[in-house]
Parts: sequence; C-alpha cells; structure tokens
Amino acid sequence: MKRLFIAAIVLITVFAIASCASSGGGGAQAPIEIPEGAELLSLENGAYAIFRFDLPPNTTWANYNRLTAEYMLDEVNLKKPQRNSNNVRLMGNYAEDRFRTADGNMWANLADDAGNNGPYIIDNTPRTFAGMGAEPGQWFTITYNITGSAAHSQFNRANIPAASATGPFFFGLGIPSHDPGRRGGMSQFVRNVTLHHATNPALNVVSTGSGFEQPAFASFYPILSRRVKPE
Repeated sequence: MKRLFIAAIVLITVFAIASCASSGGGGAQAPIEIPEGAELLSLENGAYAIFRFDLPPNTTWANYNRLTAEYMLDEVNLKKPQRNSNNVRLMGNYAEDRFRTADGNMWANLADDAGNNGPYIIDNTPRTFAGMGAEPGQWFTITYNITGSAAHSQFNRANIPAASATGPFFFGLGIPSHDPGRRGGMSQFVRNVTLHHATNPALNVVSTGSGFEQPAFASFYPILSRRVKPE
C-alpha cells in the first residue's frame, strides 16, 4: 500500500502538468504507471469521462439499481475545489448518437444549446471529499443514484432508460475541479465502474471504458481533459 500511495502522489501530479500523447496531447514528460484495472483521468472545463455498459443476456435496465466507481486522488488534487459546489454528478443516460468527433475525442457538447447538460444530470448529489472518506493515495467508492430521484431540477426523465431497455448505455462520471477559467484539471485514478444488478452480483456489469476508439467525454469546449489506460 505504501508503494501505491507514493505512485499516486507522484504520478497524478505529473499527469496534471504534462500532456499525454496517447490521449491527444503531446510529449508526456515521464511514463505513467497506472494501477491494474484503472484509468487515469484529468477532468477540465466541466468534463466527465464516458463509460459504456452492455448488459448480459436475459437482463434489462429494470434489473439494475445503482452504479458505483472507485476513485483515488493525491493530496494536491484533494485540495482543489470541486466543480458544481461539490455536487459529484452522474451524467446520462446518453444515446450513442449524442457523440461526435472533436479534437481527436468523442464529444457530447455540454453547451446549453446542445441539450446535453442539465437534461442529463441523473444524480446531482452533494458530496465533499471528507464526506466521501477520501484520503490521499487511498481508494474510495462513490455510489451513484440511477433512478432519477436525486437528479438535477433540469433533468429530463425521458433520459432514464426504459425498464425493458438492454443498452448499450452511456454515462459520464468523474470529479472535475473548479477554478477561474475552468482550467484547473482534477487528476484522479478510477476503476471498477460498475452497474449493479439488484439481486444477483454475478450479473453486475463492469465497464471497460467508453467503447469508442477515441477518448470520450461530455464536456464544454475546448476539450481540455485527458484519459489514459494502462498499456
């Protein structure tokens, strides 16, 4: 655990200040060791990373009752202010056709005229780092509400999948920071992004990413965020 703690402190900070060639930036200054099964996210300009879920045979949306993700941040990033007054949001469900290519990424535009923001804030729950039990270099879990009962006031309930829907489903998550100009990226590891079956854990669905070849985000423009998987 000590080795992992040191890796988190050093590598998340490096990622916050260096572009990464594998996700659209140029010339990373140092190799980034990412914990097995995790992604490294740096979320800027109000962005959320997109994760895809494909259900097992003979299941539907009605069989699933929550979504969880595990996060780890270093001390530097835990001191950054969260965007949206600590409302750690879950965005979705997006249809696949809400995304288009921009700047080498797949992109759902959060600008108001695109309608991809307020109508898709399915969980708008306030969560401080302290309340989530976040400590530097340690994994902590966020449980997201997928029923719409904790949604933003602008949420469109038509964006909740039908009970009989089988997917694919696309959700945006992660913890973006907030500072003047929206250019202070919140760097974090994320793993085990899981859609939970209500009665049978064997049918839980762990997302393996967005499903797109390019990094995928729901974001304002310009798209300043990065996401990297282990090689």
